[in-house]
Amino acid sequence: MIFERLDRGILSLEIDKLQEHVRDHVLPLSPTMTGQFFGGWSVWSSNGDYRDGFHSGEKAYDSQFQPGKSVAEKAASIGNLRSNAYRVPTEICFGYLAEVMSLICTAGFEPARPRLSLLKAEGWSKKHRDGPDDAYMVRLHIPVFTNSLATFQCDDGEAHMPADGSAYLLRVNRDHQVFNRGKD
Repeated sequence: MIFERLDRGILSLEIDKLQEHVRDHVLPLSPTMTGQFFGGWSVWSSNGDYRDGFHSGEKAYDSQFQPGKSVAEKAASIGNLRSNAYRVPTEICFGYLAEVMSLICTAGFEPARPRLSLLKAEGWSKKHRDGPDDAYMVRLHIPVFTNSLATFQCDDGEAHMPADGSAYLLRVNRDHQVFNRGKD
């Protein structure tokens, strides 16, 4: 399975309100870029700054990176703190975005490094994994702005998730990559 769409009874968002918040209060700020095409803004961080906590943590799970070191040692070497250190709402987390975070928590999820990601037009992320094979790790993904040529790809195939207020669970402890083959 590429992703699981959550039942709207579990989590349902007003996409127009979320888009308005992002358009008015997030997009005017420079994103933290972790690659040529990929970056974004932290919703919660360790210090309240939207630039804190938005980095490439997947290196900690790369067997070629610092061979012989534990995941914790690798994570520390690239500046990653434990997930529970990223609990301070940033300057973008107010209004409807703060309400979304509350809805996510009320639904029983425990966000770790929540963020708004940006994938530039005609861009892609590097192929990576965000956890070990033997763990259950998912990302709660809520598309805010997208186009039909933006897709998530993994060993099960490739799929598009529309920005319609739905939330999706994606297994991220397997190799995956995102593409935006569109012009937006």
